[in-house]
Formats: sequence, C-alpha cells, structure tokens
Amino acid sequence: MFSGIVEETGRVSQVDPVDQGSRLQIFSRLDFSSSANGDSICVEGVCLTLVEKSSSDDGWLLSFDIASETLRVTTLGALQEGDLVHLERSLVIGDRLHGHFVTGHVDTVATVMEVLEEGETTKVRLGFPSVSLPSASRLVAPKGSITIAGVSLTVGEVEGDSFCVYLIPHTKEVTRFGALRENDHVNIEFDILARYVQQNYQGA
Repeated sequence: MFSGIVEETGRVSQVDPVDQGSRLQIFSRLDFSSSANGDSICVEGVCLTLVEKSSSDDGWLLSFDIASETLRVTTLGALQEGDLVHLERSLVIGDRLHGHFVTGHVDTVATVMEVLEEGETTKVRLGFPSVSLPSASRLVAPKGSITIAGVSLTVGEVEGDSFCVYLIPHTKEVTRFGALRENDHVNIEFDILARYVQQNYQGA
C-alpha cells in the first residue's frame, strides 16, 4: 500500500527482455538499506516486487521483473534507458498518511490532451481511450482523488471522457511532471472507493 506521495524521481538504468516480460533496473538515491528482496516498490504508479539490489557510493541499483500483462496494460512497456520514473516505498504503519490510499494496481492509461500554464500553476487535461475502459469517466469525480503515474492528485473539472488536474510549483519540482507534454501517456489508478461504488452501481 502506498500514499501517492512520490519520494524520488529515479532513472531507468537498463531494460532487458526476459521471455515475454522484462527485467527493469532503476538507479535511485533513496536509502534502500532496509529494503529486502520481495518488498513492494511503486514505480510510475505500478506496484513492483524488488528482486535484487546493489549499492554504490552515490545510490542504489534496483531490479524488478515485469510480467507480460503489466507491460501490456501500463506505460512500463515503453520505458527506455535514461527515462525518469516516480518511486515510492511502501507505507509504514504508524506514519502520517498524506495523499490517499494507493494500491499500485493500475486501472488504465490516460493521454495528456492539453497542458496550459495559468500563472505558476499548470492545468493538465487528460483523456481516456474509449477502447481501454469505456466506464473510466464514471470513476472520476470533481475534487476527488486520483493517482497519475504514482502521484496523488485532486481532480478539477470532469467533462465527458476527460478530466483536469492542477499542478502547483512544488509538484512540478519534485516529480517529472514539470516536463509533461501533450500526447504523453500516464498510468491511472482510480480511488479505491470509486471502484467499489462503480462495481455496486453496475450490479444494481
């Protein structure tokens, strides 16, 4: 379980095909000395299992095995050496909870449709491809929570199959969203409560 508060923007060191999946290596300057193989790490909003780690004077090299299904339904299949990725270690019971509860189970991929500067704030409009999840817009509510590439954000306006979020300077500084551009693709996880409400609505 995660909170959607990104701890660091790591860098992809290597991506190697393995059978129908891949082995992903990420360089991080976070302290992973207490992390063990089998621990969950949130990478771009996707909960991945740490399978190997090694340290150096300037950071840690983290290795993850990614299944073929994960490559198909998230943006991880498009990662290349040098790409920046959001990282968050799993929550510790007893810590303050910022953001909202995030599982790391990506629901769909959204496309950045528009990036508008409004003073120091950046307005980003995102849309859902209808072929991936026709009911996506029903799971997004104005002023509700949503996870975009592992980042907990508050939804602004919702219109049809698109919605907006607003990025403050701090968010742009500590995430890779300062370089977000039109037509970029990002992983989306809907709020847990919205999932269950939608499920009950469909079953009614």
